[in-house]
Amino acid sequence: MKHVGWFACGLLSLAPIRSAAAQAVDSASPAAAASESAAQSKELRRVLHLDDGRTLRGKTRLDPKPADGPVWELWSDGEWRSIQARNVVRVEPESALLERSRSLLAKVGRTDHAQRVIAADWMLREGLVEEALRELEKVLEADVDHLGARRLLAQPPTPLAAPGSSSPGARDLVRHAAVRPRVVQELALVALAKRDAAQVRSELEAALRHAAPEMRAFAALGLRRLHPNDLSTELINRSVLDANERVRTEAARALRDRGEEGVILPVVRALASSHPAVRENAAEVLGAAGYPAAVEPLVARLAALSAQGGSSAGWRPPAAHITVGRQIAYVQDYDVEVAQFSSIGDPQVNVLHEASVLDVRVLGVYQSSVAVESRAVRGALRRLTKANPGDSNKAWLDWWERNRASWGGRMPQPPTATSAGPRTTGGA
Repeated sequence: MKHVGWFACGLLSLAPIRSAAAQAVDSASPAAAASESAAQSKELRRVLHLDDGRTLRGKTRLDPKPADGPVWELWSDGEWRSIQARNVVRVEPESALLERSRSLLAKVGRTDHAQRVIAADWMLREGLVEEALRELEKVLEADVDHLGARRLLAQPPTPLAAPGSSSPGARDLVRHAAVRPRVVQELALVALAKRDAAQVRSELEAALRHAAPEMRAFAALGLRRLHPNDLSTELINRSVLDANERVRTEAARALRDRGEEGVILPVVRALASSHPAVRENAAEVLGAAGYPAAVEPLVARLAALSAQGGSSAGWRPPAAHITVGRQIAYVQDYDVEVAQFSSIGDPQVNVLHEASVLDVRVLGVYQSSVAVESRAVRGALRRLTKANPGDSNKAWLDWWERNRASWGGRMPQPPTATSAGPRTTGGA
């Protein structure tokens, strides 16, 4: 799991309250109070809950004898800092909270993301910020759009800020968030949503053309979250042509979030590209976008691949010969002819060949792999239809014959003029 120790915690103003535990201490006997005071004077790692809603975590001790009342001291930045005890409503040993969090997480299944979010919410309320963010990171790694995790990060019980949030411009925030874990990126998106929309969009579009894949991936995430109805041509092109898989995945999710089938038309056309990698990427994008209209063109491509695979059976690389040498003419003999009491020698010219004959064969041939592309198309069909007739092209083509009526005739139409269609700025 990536380290998430660079989160800055803010302040949350709440009405001053006194917990039941604090009131019980006030009414306790002098002997019990003295015993508890002696225990709290030891230097231990604790979490202090203040009456203004803050939680302070670290090595602490209680000084019960100052003139103006007991004082809690927190070790921070190489020195002890004082907090008036009357402002502390609850004190919890850090070890006890960590043990309770481990017990709570032990009951959470690996794929039970909703319960993991609930556990993270409890951790944030108890001051275990880094532990809570690690659990939310697990949820977002499994499901980047998990609604519960996103809501908790958007409205946490303890305010959180991503690196670069204090910067007045959006560029620093985008640059810092791009190389951070997903949980930090969500916090950055919350901050970006409060900035000037035009400026944020300009910075994200610039980041989409950045050389670093992390920048492009975060830009695609930000554009699809903050501007889902304004899909640029650059973003569509990135879904198929970008060399980084994470960038292509985020761009494909942007097509999905648009909710309009017409946006996949350029991707459908990419199925006929002369480049095998482009065709494979296009198939994966159509599967990730989730539009039923993509089923028919995918089946058509699968049929073409099956025909191509059958015609290439028995294919061999070409071979040839090359001769390197010279030819020498010489008089081999004479034919003697006699006429009118005279003889004439007719020379017989022959050619001597001096050469080397080399056998030339093709050592390597670049040929698109029908098997790899077929696998990508079948995977896209499986995601779109939720069917699984088999792992062969023939099985899927047979399935299509049986289910053509349900999926055929649904080719996507271009976006209408009244809708926010794809922009035409940029391209690949």
